[in-house]
Formats: sequence, C-alpha cells, structure tokens
Amino acid sequence: MLWKRLNYFFGLFPLVILFGVLVCAANLEVKDLDLWLHLAMGKFITLHHFVPDFDVLSCTITGKPWINHEWLFQVLAYNIYKDLGADGLLRMQIVLVSLTMFFLLLIGYNKNRLLLTNFFLIIVFMVYQYRFTLRPDLFSLLFFAVYIFILALHIDKKWSLGVLFFVQVLWTNMHGFFFFGPLFVLIGIFSEWMKRHVPLPYEWDSAGRLTDEEYGRLKKILIIVIFACFFNPSVVEGALYPLRVFFSLSGENKIFFQYIQELQRPVTMATLWDSGQMGYFKLSIFLSFLTFIFNRRNIDISALLLWIIFLAFSLIAIRNIPFFAFTAYLVSITNLLNINASQVVPLRFSDEKFKYITLIMLHLIFAAGLFRYGQAMVSKYYYDLDTYERKAEFGGGVTTQGFPHKAVVFLKKNNIKGNFFNDFNSGAYLLGNVYPNIRVFIDGRTEVYGGKFFLQYNKMWKDGNVQLFEKAVSKYHLTGALMNSARQHIPKNILKYIYKSKDWTLVYFGDDGAIFLKNIPQNKAWIDKFRIDLTKWQPPKVDLFRIGEQATLPFQNYDRAFTLESLGLNDQALLELKDGLKISPNYFQSYELLGKIYAQKKQYQQAFEYFRIASAMVPSDKEGRFNLALAYLDLGQYPYAIDQYKKLTRFWSDDMKGFFFLAKAYIKNKQYDKALEVLKQIYPKKTRSYKDILALVDLMCRQGAYSRGKELYSYILSVESKNKQSKSVLKADFDKKYMIFKENKTCNDVCSDAENSN
Repeated sequence: MLWKRLNYFFGLFPLVILFGVLVCAANLEVKDLDLWLHLAMGKFITLHHFVPDFDVLSCTITGKPWINHEWLFQVLAYNIYKDLGADGLLRMQIVLVSLTMFFLLLIGYNKNRLLLTNFFLIIVFMVYQYRFTLRPDLFSLLFFAVYIFILALHIDKKWSLGVLFFVQVLWTNMHGFFFFGPLFVLIGIFSEWMKRHVPLPYEWDSAGRLTDEEYGRLKKILIIVIFACFFNPSVVEGALYPLRVFFSLSGENKIFFQYIQELQRPVTMATLWDSGQMGYFKLSIFLSFLTFIFNRRNIDISALLLWIIFLAFSLIAIRNIPFFAFTAYLVSITNLLNINASQVVPLRFSDEKFKYITLIMLHLIFAAGLFRYGQAMVSKYYYDLDTYERKAEFGGGVTTQGFPHKAVVFLKKNNIKGNFFNDFNSGAYLLGNVYPNIRVFIDGRTEVYGGKFFLQYNKMWKDGNVQLFEKAVSKYHLTGALMNSARQHIPKNILKYIYKSKDWTLVYFGDDGAIFLKNIPQNKAWIDKFRIDLTKWQPPKVDLFRIGEQATLPFQNYDRAFTLESLGLNDQALLELKDGLKISPNYFQSYELLGKIYAQKKQYQQAFEYFRIASAMVPSDKEGRFNLALAYLDLGQYPYAIDQYKKLTRFWSDDMKGFFFLAKAYIKNKQYDKALEVLKQIYPKKTRSYKDILALVDLMCRQGAYSRGKELYSYILSVESKNKQSKSVLKADFDKKYMIFKENKTCNDVCSDAENSN
C-alpha cells in the first residue's frame, strides 16, 4: 500500500543523515597521541624491511623483547601519511568507520522494521564515536562487525571459511584484540553444544539453533581462524600475545588502569546515574537488557553469552565500550525479531494508515535530531592564537593543541639529538617527529615497559623523586629533558629541581613545555645559542588588532604563567596573566592563579578580589571555592569563611579538607562547640591524620580556650588508644601540654604553628 511504501521511503532519511554525520565526525582533527608512535614504527619497518621483535625506539628498554602486533597498521598508516598527509589518514578513518557501520546496518536491516534499525544504529554511532581515533582499534571494530555479519547471517555459505581466514590474518597483524575472532566462534560452538546437551528453560534450546551442517562448519571455522592467528612475524609468540597480556594485567601491570584515561572504568558508582557520563553507553546496556526481558521465552543462548562477556569486557575500560555497543545492537535486533510491536507498545491503531503516519513522524524526528546534531558538530570552531586563524574542529588536519608541538619543532629545526627524559604523554609525539635523533624515556607501549618501570617513572615525574631521576640520568645517559605542559601542568618538584640544577640548562620555554639540555660537550653549541634566563622573561607580543572581536581563550599565557609560578618567578607570571586578560577577561583560571600569587605575596585583599571573580565565574569549581574560603580566613572574615566551607562540605562531602578547615574557621571565630562537633564527625570515621587535629588543639590553646583544647585532646587520646604507636607519641606530647591545660599558661614554647597547618 502507499503509506507502507512512504514509511519505507521516509525510513531511509535518518540512515542517509546518519552516514553524513558519521563522515563529519570521522573528519575530526588529529588529536590522538599514540598515532605518532605508529608512524615512527611504520617508517622504521618501511625503511628497514623487517618487523623487529625487540624495542628500537627508546633509550631505556632498548633490545627488550616486543611483540609488535600492530605492524601492518603502522606500515599502512605511515605510507598514507607520507603520500597524503594527515588528511589522507582521516580519509582512511572515514572509509573504515563507514564500512563498519554499513556491515552493522546489513546485520539489522529489515525493510518492515526500519524504525528499530535506525533507533539502535543511532545509539551505536553515539557510542562508537568515542573511539574515532586513528588507531588500530578502527580495524578491530571493522573486523568485529564483519565476524558478526558472517556468523549471524552467512554461516550457511561455504565462502564464510575463506573470508574469515583472510579477515583473521589481517586482524592478527593489525591489533591485539584479534583473539575476539576465535572467541566469537568458540562462544557459538559452546552455545550450540548447550542447546543440544543441556536442559534450557522455555524455548532456549531451539532459538537460533543451527543445522548440523552449519554446526559442523562452525567447528571448521574455529580451527581455521586459530590457524590464521599464527600468520604473523612472531608466529607462536605473536599468536599467544593476547593471553600473555591478559594474565599480566592481574600483576604489576594493573597500575596502568589507575593512570591512563582510556583504561579508566566507563561507569563507577559515582557516575552510575549521571546521564552526562557515558549516557548512550548506559542506554545501550539498559535497552539491550530490556529486549532479553521481552524475549525471555525465545532467548538465543549465544546472544546472551556474547552480551554478558562483552558487557563485562566493556566495563573494564573506556576503550572497550564500542565492542559492547556492537554486541548490544546485535542482540537487541535478534531479540526483537521474535516480538510483535503490540507486545511492547501499548498504543493500538484502528487503521493501518495511522500506524504508518506515526512511524513516518518518528522517522522524521530521528532525521531532524541527527541533522541538528550534525549542524552543532560542524559549527564547532576555535581560534588559533599561533596562526591568528579560525579553525573547525571537524575540518581535518592536525591540531597543534594538546601536543608539545612548538617544543618539538624547536628540536627538529635545530637538529638536536640525544637520549631524552620525557613524560608519558609526549613520548609518542617525540617518536613520530624526531626519532631517531631523539630516543625517548617512555612512550605509550604500556605492555612493553611494564608496571614496575611505569611506577619508577611516576615517582620521578609526579612525585619529584630526584634521587631516582639522577640514577636514571646516569643509567640511561640522558642528555635532554622535555617537560611537556600541553596536556597537563608540569609537576613542580621535578621542574624546580632541573631548573635549579647546575647540570642542566633551559634552552626552550613556551606554553607547551620547557626543554632542558644537560651541560655536556655535545650540547655546548646548542646551550650557548639558546640559553634562557627566565628572570628576564617577557611575554611574547600578541597582536590584539588581528584578533579583533574573535572569541578566544588566553590559555597560552596561563600555561606559561603556571610554569613560571611553579618556579617561584611570580613577577614574570603576573606579566603573563595580565597580558592574557587583555586577550580575554573571561578565563577564570587566570583569576585563580592571580589570587594564588598575591596570597603568596601576603597581599590578601588582592588575592581575595581575584578569587571572588573566579568563583563567581565558575561556582562549581571546587578549587576556586577553597581558595575563596581561604582568602576569607586570611583576611579574618571568619563568618564568610564558615559559610564557604559549609557549602564545600555540602557539595563535596567526601573531601575531608573542607570539614577540617570548617572546624578551623569555627575555632578562629571562637565557636568551639561547633568546631568540636565537626571534628568528632570526621575523626576518626573519615580519614584525617591525628596530627592535623592536634594542630587545632594548639590553635585553641593559642586563643586561650584551654578547657576546650583539653577536651579535644582527650578525645583524640581516647580514639588513638587502640593504636599503640600513636598512643605513645600522644602520651609524651600530653605530658608536655598538661601544665598548660591545668594552669592556663601560654603555649608559645610548646605549641606548633597552627596558623600554617593544612
């Protein structure tokens, strides 16, 4: 009938728009860090005509065994980049994600149920785009979709064996997730065995059951795809690589899950009900689970096992969520095939015409939503202060933000060579741009460096362990250091140590980092030419006339100012911040840093004024709230400080710092009962050192509240009585203070300086 044909025609609208939006989303500026490592290795393999099974990139683990399971992707990516540049790589990404979505469309395509296909495919896209990054993962997801397509729809075809063998060989040399191929087949075989030999509820033993011929072919496919895994440069070692990595994650390598963003859990108890955090991923879990409920009598056990396994896999790390999205799409379509719309939707139509009109309206709503989403995407622009140009985020090319771009250009332009200390985030970018002139300290190959090495690196970089750093300098013959501030601030301790060391000289300083060279003969010419004295630093001139009315943020001034403040160069930092506010007065981080600097100068009124502006601009910023409260405290405005700390403890109740300072503010305001009430609430039930609480005892003592000080002291003593070590320390301290509490004497000689306590 006419309305049925119209429904089908309008059902194609969302699909066309979806693939258009997909192309735009895949043309996102290159921002990925690991790509550069792949390009460096692809260049090495292309030039040397072999795939090394040991490290050749670093100065720290040179020669260490390395199963490079991504070599084929690296060679392909490097040669595309060499001939066509970054836009060539993005075109490759567009082709890969379009092919992947096309296979998913074929899996769920049903002319009479196009609304369902569109709906679930849109959810898949919203999850999938989290991983639109130029990595081997793109090929893994494509091969995963091909496996689903063949095993779900074409297991009866003889050609399925040959195609899956070819796909598995490619997958084995593209990405470490190639084990999903055999796993997928194994789940199918196990499910078929269960249907034949295990009593299952309802009609589960017949749902999706294969014929004996198809079951036999599935067994042959398992043998063939396992055999295909051995077609790699490392043969047996390469085939067993995923298993080795899997079992290593329970040991020292589990540390990577704490520090690397893509290895964080996508859902935690804190974000479970937050729709803004992985909302579409959570929706795919809920809806696919719901389809099992609706189809509970005809569940295909293979679909259920796949769903459970890949849900568990996706909940381990953010990088895994598209695999579950694909699986959820498959099982949702499979489950809903056995369900009539009338079983799910309570709406009844007396006329078929109105049913199809309703469906057409829903198709148009989907199409309009996708169109608006695409419009919002292509309208995302930012202003590049380096080139004075307005750039589109989804306009292709390589972003210079997020990489230590200018620092690396400096190294490349001046042909600087050596073994460099660097942070984890900049290792790959260095390799992709200046290898082999510079060999890195660490890069993104977590499985090669291992958890123990990463822990040592973290102690140097984050904790500023200078003894470990000096040992590393000697052991690995480090001749340079790139301190990257493009994605994060440089940790103060290691930065200050290198800057003040007579063995190192600063030769580059910018918003994206600082470069130091060791004072050795091979670096002398570079040091003599580029030595920088930051005490004479002046902010680079910015052409405000060229910027004009363009909205931009002065993050470059802020980043340089933060580094300068870390080094104690507050006057130079102030110059940067004030220049930045001329570019834009709406950057709240600048006001926060201005406040900190003036607080260090003990100019508390000015510090308060800047902290107030920062908090007014972003009331939800916790650090800004703490700064404002502390400014009130420094100025003796205790009622206002109390009010701020109350808000902090209400909105961030898990942060004990707020409760501690609330108690301190109460004491300063001589509201001792309320201070004691707060302290008894957080100590010892919630973590706070008894030494910190003792500082507040001393503060009471300073203010002459001896009886209250003794009351709090006695409470601490009773709490710590179970801990023999702390009890003995407290008892000795109590003996010193006893006469103070008893005779109301001054405590200047025995009390700690509570004013400076944290």
